[in-house]
Amino acid sequence: MNNRLLNRKFLLSTLSLTLSLSLVITSLSSCKDDVTSSGESLIGEADKIVVGADTFGTHSFTRDVALAPDSFPIYSTPDSFLLGECDGRFGTIHADILAQFACPIDFRYPEGAVVDSVCFFFYYNSWFGNGYSPMSIDIFPMKTVLQYDEPYSHHLDIRDFVDPAAESVLQRQRIIVAAEPTDSTYDETNRIYRPFVRCRLTDDFAQKLFQCRDFSSLEAFCQIFPGLYISSNFGGATLLHVTDMNLALYYHYSYNKGGRDTTVTDVKGFYANAEVRQVNRYQYFTDTDTEAEGHDRASMIANTEKNYIVAPANLYTRVSLPIKEMTDDILNKMAYVPAGKTDTLYRRPYINKAEIALEVLNYYDGSHALTRDDWAQPAANMLLIKEGSVSRFFTKHELPTDTCAILASVTSTKVEGTDSIRYYYAYDISALLTEEIRKTEVDTLQVPDSLHLILMPVSVSKTTDRYYGTTTISSVKQEQIVSATEILSASNAQQPLSLEVVYSGF
Repeated sequence: MNNRLLNRKFLLSTLSLTLSLSLVITSLSSCKDDVTSSGESLIGEADKIVVGADTFGTHSFTRDVALAPDSFPIYSTPDSFLLGECDGRFGTIHADILAQFACPIDFRYPEGAVVDSVCFFFYYNSWFGNGYSPMSIDIFPMKTVLQYDEPYSHHLDIRDFVDPAAESVLQRQRIIVAAEPTDSTYDETNRIYRPFVRCRLTDDFAQKLFQCRDFSSLEAFCQIFPGLYISSNFGGATLLHVTDMNLALYYHYSYNKGGRDTTVTDVKGFYANAEVRQVNRYQYFTDTDTEAEGHDRASMIANTEKNYIVAPANLYTRVSLPIKEMTDDILNKMAYVPAGKTDTLYRRPYINKAEIALEVLNYYDGSHALTRDDWAQPAANMLLIKEGSVSRFFTKHELPTDTCAILASVTSTKVEGTDSIRYYYAYDISALLTEEIRKTEVDTLQVPDSLHLILMPVSVSKTTDRYYGTTTISSVKQEQIVSATEILSASNAQQPLSLEVVYSGF
C-alpha cells in the first residue's frame, strides 16, 4: 500500500514539473517578439554599430622615372655603390661615383717626408651583367665640395662638381674584368676573398694631395681636397657592386739613428667612409638592341597586364585606390539623424580589414639557367608609400608606418592542388584607409577621386637588442642596387586586383 502511494506521488510531481516547464517555454515563446523590439527601442540610433563589407576596383600603371627624375629622385646616401654600365631589357644604366675622403685628424707627416706615389683602391663583392666583359675605369678630380647633409639626387649634373676640361688623374689606362680579378684580400668575417682594383694615380696628383695638410677637421680637409669622380669610359656589359674605396699615399723620410742615416717608408690612408660624403649618379638610356629582342621599353610601360618596378631610379609602379568612392560609400552607411533633429551625424569609421597582395611574376627559383631576363631579380623589400610623401619620407629619414609607408618582403606560398609556388608582396592598408577616410570633413573637404601609392624598392637596416633579442628597423633607404620586379597589373584580364574592405562604425 505504501509503495503504491509513493509511486502515485512521484507521477503527480513529474507531471506537475512538465506542465510548469511547458508553460514557461510557451510564455517565453509568445513574448519573444515583444522582448526583441523592446530591446531595439532602448538602443539609440547613434549607438548602433554598423558593420559592412564592400569590394572596390583598383588601378595601376608603370611610371618611367627616367623621364621625370625630379618627381622620384633617389636621395643618395648609399652604403655601397654601382660603377660601370650595363644594358638589359629595361634599357642601359650608367653609374658613376662622387667621393670625398676622410683625413686622419691632427696627423702630421714626419719632418723631411717625401711623397712616392698615390694609389686609389676600390673593393667589390659582386657584379651585375657579364662579368667577363672588359671595362675601363677613369678618375677625375672634383672641383666642388659635397655638402654632408645635402639630399643630392641620383641625376645631379656632373658639371657642377667636375670641370669638363679636367684631365684624368690615372697614371695609365685601367682595364678590368670583374670575374677575373688580379688582386683580392681575404675577408675573415665572411671567409671569402674580396676582389679589389688598384689604380696608380699621376705624380702630379700625388704631389697635390701631399700638400693638402690641413688635418684639423674633415671639413677643412675637404675644402682643399674636394674628392674624386670615378667613372667608366669603356665597356657596356658590367656593373660593379663597390663596397669600399680609399686612397693610399706612400711616402718616405730619413733620420739619424745611432749615427747612421735611416730611411723609413710608410703609407697613410684616406678613406671614403661614413664620416664624409659619397654620391652615386645614375643615367638611363634606351637601348635599340633590347628593342630588337622584343624588350621595347615603351611597350612595357604601356602594358596593361603587367607592371614593372626597376631600381635604381628607373621604373616604379603607381597603385591607385578609389578613395572618393570608398569614402562616400562607407560614410553614407555611417550616417544617421538623431530623433527629433534634422542634422545628419556620422559614426566614427574603422577599416577592419583591407589587404593588397601583388603577385611577383619573375622570381628566379633556380629551375632553369639564368638568362638576360633573370639576372636582375625582384627586390627583397618593397615599400608602398603615399605618392605625396616620397620626398619627405627619405629626406627626413623616416621609418615605415601603417598610415603612410608600409613595408613588405617577398613572400611565397604553395598553390593549392599544384606543385607551383606563388610569390607576392602583401600589404595591410586598413590603418591607412582609416586615417584617409577620417580626415574627410564631409561638409567642407573635397575628397580626391584617387589615392595614389607608389611601389619603391628599398634597402632595410635592422638592429637587434642585445638584452631582449628583439629586432627593429633602424633605417629604410631607396634601393641603389639593381633589381627588377614584374607584378600583375591591377587591371590584368585574368586576375584583376580588387580590394575587399571590411569596416565598422559606432
